[in-house]
Amino acid sequence: MKAPKRKRRSLLIFSVFTLTTAGIAIFATRETGAAVRQLQVGAGSVARGERVLTDKGCLGCHALNGKGGTRAPDLAIPTKSAATPALFAASVWNHTPSMLAELESAGKPAPTLAVADAADLFAYLYASLYFAPRGNAAKGADLFTSKQCAVCHSEVLNPQARPSLLQTWMDLQNPSAWAERMWNHATEMDAAMANRGIKWPRLSDQELVDILKFLSTRAGGSAADYELTVGEPEMGETVFESSCSGCHTLGKREAGKVDLLAKSGPSTVTGYIAAMWNHGPEMRRRGGTTAQVPAGRMPDLVAFLFSQRYFFDPGDVERGRKVYEEKDCALCHETRRAEMGAPNLASAGYAYSPVTLTSAAWRHGPAMIQTMKQQRIAWPEFKGRDMADVIAYLNSRIPVRIAFR
Repeated sequence: MKAPKRKRRSLLIFSVFTLTTAGIAIFATRETGAAVRQLQVGAGSVARGERVLTDKGCLGCHALNGKGGTRAPDLAIPTKSAATPALFAASVWNHTPSMLAELESAGKPAPTLAVADAADLFAYLYASLYFAPRGNAAKGADLFTSKQCAVCHSEVLNPQARPSLLQTWMDLQNPSAWAERMWNHATEMDAAMANRGIKWPRLSDQELVDILKFLSTRAGGSAADYELTVGEPEMGETVFESSCSGCHTLGKREAGKVDLLAKSGPSTVTGYIAAMWNHGPEMRRRGGTTAQVPAGRMPDLVAFLFSQRYFFDPGDVERGRKVYEEKDCALCHETRRAEMGAPNLASAGYAYSPVTLTSAAWRHGPAMIQTMKQQRIAWPEFKGRDMADVIAYLNSRIPVRIAFR
């Protein structure tokens, strides 16, 4: 199923795992640094997320690609307030009172947003709208020469090249297909480069997209044909375990392996594809040959790696405790919990995440606002890393639940 077509690019399928590894969250405890597993919300669906915007009436106020309401920001336009899932959750939380007040003044009931609905919404927004740079075919042509790609693939620049040769590049307008073909042939490519005295070129995610945009035009496509297929993270975990786990881990220390979450990583899906290209020579130096990715599974692997990095924001437990107290969260949920009727946040049956707190703002917002007005307590607003830190603090207090498969 396709998400709405956008200018210069489109997305086929992508389900985001909110801080998950196959539905299980990994959090690092501040005191020990050890990995702790807690039950977590499952995957979101892009297709269902698009329906959430319609079914919940979001487009009555918000626009999407210029269509819909005009009283609130266009959700298709990335902003700094939505640069990460935690920031997006904070923005929703901060605007909950004003959004509910506007609905009330218009005589409209406030929609409820179940946790599954919120997961779908996050999947749609972050996968469909906020994940990849746009390519430039002219810059890609220059890069194809300057990076010495043309030394081995001169037919691309030959205006008299046979259509069958150029047709070889048609599929490569999709970065995921390009990554799979490159990765599985990296050993032969590296040997060919060495024989020609060519150093393996490094590519940024922007350079990668520019080159692929150029290749799509050479294959008979147009500059608007750039299309990125992103797969299912849950299936990508299987690929990771079979092809990558011999050298890498995610969120834990293991002798002789590199923890991919222990250092900064790409911020876009195409950034992961570029990183795989750049990482190829080092992989071969360590293992001799590159582990093969099963045919058609690269989109799943890329989606899994992206979701792990992008939705993994451990926060700071101690800063989160201070925010929790300074924003008077502890007043309602600890000190006066019985009087306020507030739930015990330390007894949650699942780990907290931007998804669960976004859902909570809509499900419990009206009752919370009414109670806080009666008690003359200001609605808490979160800035910067406040939300990520509070989530880390809340998760540090709930019982550990380990899911065995």
